[in-house]
Amino acid sequence: MQTERDLKKSELIYHKLAPVYDHIMKDVDYEDWTDYIDAIIQYHHPFGNRVLELACGTGTMALALENRDDYDITASDISSEMIRMARRKAKQRKSSITWVVQDMCRLNVGKTFDIIYMVFDSLNYLHAKEQLLSVFMGVTEHLADDGIFVFDFTTPNYSPKIAPLLDGEQHTHRSYFCTRSSTYDHENGIHTNHFVVEKKDPVTGRSIDRFEEIHKQKIWRFREIKTMIMQSKLRIIAAYEDFDFSEASEKSDRITMVLRHD
Repeated sequence: MQTERDLKKSELIYHKLAPVYDHIMKDVDYEDWTDYIDAIIQYHHPFGNRVLELACGTGTMALALENRDDYDITASDISSEMIRMARRKAKQRKSSITWVVQDMCRLNVGKTFDIIYMVFDSLNYLHAKEQLLSVFMGVTEHLADDGIFVFDFTTPNYSPKIAPLLDGEQHTHRSYFCTRSSTYDHENGIHTNHFVVEKKDPVTGRSIDRFEEIHKQKIWRFREIKTMIMQSKLRIIAAYEDFDFSEASEKSDRITMVLRHD
């Protein structure tokens, strides 16, 4: 069960990081990733058009998906600041996406969807099996008959490789300077990203604000995720490796699951 304290901590993640988030993620190929999700949708549920994104961040994926097909998209995130940034971007593009602040562990959107998806290993932010089951339960309640749930997660094969590459990363964006330290705890399966962001006066260059965010991801094994799904009312119809349609295994770095609500 997610406590009020856990909820408050979740709301704070990405709150102050929101203004520099898109810059930190600038090397992510959103277009290819969106094409991949769109291809999965078209293969497994080609006639579905009502879409809900969980943990949408600043909305880059939802905005890209809106251009792919005739989708009716609702996008959600627990961070009100991330949703504020998403709405600003959407307004500039005259988007018709509906944006809502929503905790994926306490999903309550008030309608059902043909497709629900969640990417960028957002599932790894859930550290307890009870949280996973809460997400699966909420998704089940919000999926129309024959609807699908698509999500990805990273495995213990990936974090030992990516953590050293991210460690020491630096970003400068407008008046912000951001550094990241990245470590992986093999024993406990926890990948930690520690962000330090400093805002400087654009005239004097002096620091006017400094804050830190610590993001801890639980790196789940494939078999653990499958066990949790078996306890839900969803069933696995596909498990893909990385960004193609190859069958996933315990050796995969990133796994994209496709579940169906019958």
